[in-house]
Amino acid sequence: MVKPVTVLMAVYNSPLGMLDAAIDSILGQTFRDFEFLIVDDGSSDTDVRDHLAWRSKKDARIVVAWEPHRGLTGSLNRGMALAQGAFIARQDADDWSAPHRLERQWTHLMLHPTDALCGSNVWTHQQNGSSLWCTRLPQTHSAILAAFAASNPFVHGSVFFRKSAALDVGGYCEVFRCSQDYDFFWRLAERHPVANLGEPLYHYRYTAGSVSARRAADQMTAHDAIRMLAETREHGGSMQPSAALAAAVREAGNARDLSRALLKQADHLMLAGHYRQAGRSYVELLRHSPRNLLGWGKLARLGLFQTFPSLREASFR
Repeated sequence: MVKPVTVLMAVYNSPLGMLDAAIDSILGQTFRDFEFLIVDDGSSDTDVRDHLAWRSKKDARIVVAWEPHRGLTGSLNRGMALAQGAFIARQDADDWSAPHRLERQWTHLMLHPTDALCGSNVWTHQQNGSSLWCTRLPQTHSAILAAFAASNPFVHGSVFFRKSAALDVGGYCEVFRCSQDYDFFWRLAERHPVANLGEPLYHYRYTAGSVSARRAADQMTAHDAIRMLAETREHGGSMQPSAALAAAVREAGNARDLSRALLKQADHLMLAGHYRQAGRSYVELLRHSPRNLLGWGKLARLGLFQTFPSLREASFR
């Protein structure tokens, strides 16, 4: 029988411990009427491939799609094409979900039939799983729309959406190798009501291998292009995503933008718990830009973050 919900997770050479935590959190859901579609994005690590094959034999709800390496954007679009469910719940391979997450989001979408997408607040964690704090995301459609101009008001792995609405806006834009969720959610929210649940139903893990930690400059450029596209749509115009990205690349690259990207990258390393790497990144930036007051402030915050855990959240608000 076709399941009403597809839980969609893309995997590429994921650490087995994190991968198992993600898988177990889905298999232990109180809502059980789903297929768990895992798209292996051409993992070169045979241990990952063997482990996924073994897990799929242990639970019939797990379906593994073995695909060539496309990157996350292409893998998610491939997953949507293969998904049997009328609803898709995302899950990232290095995070985990609360046991009642799917039940809460399913109930919300059943009670709000015009809503296309439901996210939630999340608990944040360092790479080793140590807790940081809970997010305070906007919850209503109007508040979410207002928040897009500043940042993405959803945590990608936490969302639960109607497949028909996702296809209606064209799915994920494959021009964007990173920040594809920011663009996708913005386009979706322009056409359909969306919401975040106030309850934290997802556990997001900061890692040193994430896009924010490795490719902050690319991420910032993508964000600039996505905002350019949204502004064009707002004024009734049209623009190709590739043209927006090319324009954002041309406008990027000055010293200020580069320093912002490097600082963001170091921030992410700090949140992941890689304090030594973060410290080296802050010091390297200050060596080249000793008058960068923001850099000095962030270096001081690193010391505060390590020494006084009770002040960590306040230092980031």
